[in-house]
Amino acid sequence: MGMCLDTEHCGFDNRNNARFCARCGLPLRGTFLQGRYKIQNLVSHDRNIITLDAYDQDNNQQVTVRALIPRATTAQERESFLQEADMARSLSARITDPGSIRVIDYGQDGPLVFLVKSELVPVTRRAASATRVTTEFTSNFHQPASMSDDGDMATQLRIVVPDSAKSQQGQSYTPVPHSAYPPHSRPHDWLSEANAAYERSDYNEALAAYEQATRQDTASIDAWSGKGASLLHLGHPDEALQAYDYALLVRPDDPELWTLRASVLHELRRFDEEMDCYDQALMADPNYVYAWSSRGMALAEQNKPDEALLAFDRALLLDPRQSTVWQAMSDTLYSLQRYDEALITIDRAIEIDNQRSSLWDTRGNILRRMKNPEQALPLHERALQLDPQNATLWFDKANDLRDLRRYAEALAAYDEALSLDPTLAGAWYNRGNVLAALKMFEDALESYDHALEYDSGLISAWYNKGSLLHELHRHTEAIDAFDRALAVDTHYIAAWNNKGLSLFALGRMDEALAALDQATSFAPEEPDAWYNKAVVLEKLGRKQEALTCQEWARSLEQQAAMGNV
Repeated sequence: MGMCLDTEHCGFDNRNNARFCARCGLPLRGTFLQGRYKIQNLVSHDRNIITLDAYDQDNNQQVTVRALIPRATTAQERESFLQEADMARSLSARITDPGSIRVIDYGQDGPLVFLVKSELVPVTRRAASATRVTTEFTSNFHQPASMSDDGDMATQLRIVVPDSAKSQQGQSYTPVPHSAYPPHSRPHDWLSEANAAYERSDYNEALAAYEQATRQDTASIDAWSGKGASLLHLGHPDEALQAYDYALLVRPDDPELWTLRASVLHELRRFDEEMDCYDQALMADPNYVYAWSSRGMALAEQNKPDEALLAFDRALLLDPRQSTVWQAMSDTLYSLQRYDEALITIDRAIEIDNQRSSLWDTRGNILRRMKNPEQALPLHERALQLDPQNATLWFDKANDLRDLRRYAEALAAYDEALSLDPTLAGAWYNRGNVLAALKMFEDALESYDHALEYDSGLISAWYNKGSLLHELHRHTEAIDAFDRALAVDTHYIAAWNNKGLSLFALGRMDEALAALDQATSFAPEEPDAWYNKAVVLEKLGRKQEALTCQEWARSLEQQAAMGNV
């Protein structure tokens, strides 16, 4: 133990009994993930994903562990990784070919989310068959980093396109006839070598072998597709797109190729072209379920929820056992505040797979948003029984306890979440709110600062920090915090109002009036800003204007009271 396995990017010298690197979060050599997988060596480091050699103590076999680097990924990316790992494991269960690489396990241990891959070993080993390589995970897709004030995290899902069921199509169009080569002079099988390297996550070696395979057979769909997938993993989406384009020249009616091309365009944020690819895939095969589900995911991310729901409907009509799609549909309905329907939909997902903690978590979040935290709490506790090392689940449980005003228990749950993932900005923020409710103001400010360290765009944290500093009469600091909030959203009415109050407290009347002018112009129906503006005008000796503002504020309150009758 001790030295971090990633000597190139980290190299931190940890204490002897540490399991994870204190700097980057990677597991250390000789440690065990979930008490089962003994970590041996670092194989590769590809942006925010690492590949490790490990030994499975339960099955006495070598395995490959792929994991997200904790300090280089967000909570949403880690949740998406686990969801996609779950789908990959489900798909792997159908694979029976000897020599195939399968996902056998996944989970979270401490700050690390991971999956485990192993080879299905035959009794008599034979050469690996040529199967199309597809991009396995899309956790590096762009995802929103911000979080709602309530702290709910939107599930960001991307459908994994499985290996083609048409294994016979794994052969190239122009195989070299056996008679073209003398005995013992068969050409080297570059495609099988490339596929094996890809499954080991050795994308550089895979790319080199795929390039040889495309030279050997320029019409090999699998070689071009594998080359595209490898280039995407290596961070070269433009070149990956060219590889898929060439494959589509050979086979222009292949829905899988069009769907894979769409995934590259998503990475390039060329969303209109991405949607065109899904259209092409569905023209080739109107019943290609992964094109419908991926199309739905893309539409949801583009804030087109109604169209996304239609795509999910088509996907589920074709394959109603896709729990990930049911969950995505539930998330979309949730975003539309159609909570009753979201609840029904997530229940369908749970009927299919009741061992996925994320499904119980989603159901709990819906119930909390429906103002039923007492019903949400046992669901989040059920999720934690399935995955006790998941920081997001502790965070959501803490939110239930916060809403139930069980503040001491809420703090303990936030602390547990942060011990598992200290980068979880939403947990620091909500922890600060609970501390403020308990009048522990200095501790609350410290918690807000931690939240902003990990998410400087968390506007509510800037606003709450400023409001707390104002209450503590630290007005100059409060103004700085309000300015940071307004830099994110210039129409943040409450920030303009409270900035005006802090400027008033410092005797900076003209600036206070300018701030309150902004508040009343952006929200002329809010009486508080008009009352505060009247106070400043009174102080400036502009009594008639102050009186007008007071009268207007009173009329707004009367209108509001009549509307509530």
